[in-house]
Amino acid sequence: MKLLKTTLALLSIFILISCYSVRLKVANGQAEPCDTEREDALSGLCVRAMDTIVKVKTITDENPINIRDCESGALHTLEYKNTFGGILLYLATFGRKRTVKVKYVCIKESN
Repeated sequence: MKLLKTTLALLSIFILISCYSVRLKVANGQAEPCDTEREDALSGLCVRAMDTIVKVKTITDENPINIRDCESGALHTLEYKNTFGGILLYLATFGRKRTVKVKYVCIKESN
């Protein structure tokens, strides 16, 4: 019984630690505005999202993820999210595949 409680406690701590997100934001440039109903740090901005799986090889490509739909060609805010499911995929494939969830905001194109 004590082993079961310890195992469940360690598993729950592992699940809580494994979920995180990182947000990077530039200091210069104005973000692309948009009318949205969001209630987070990216409210009022035109947020685009991408969910993909990156395959890691012995020789990796220079650009494993291409973001092409920014007309200005520059990013204002980038948020990378790691989840427990992504870590399980990474472990099950022995580090060859990684789930990437990215939210990004482009810089407003100047006239």
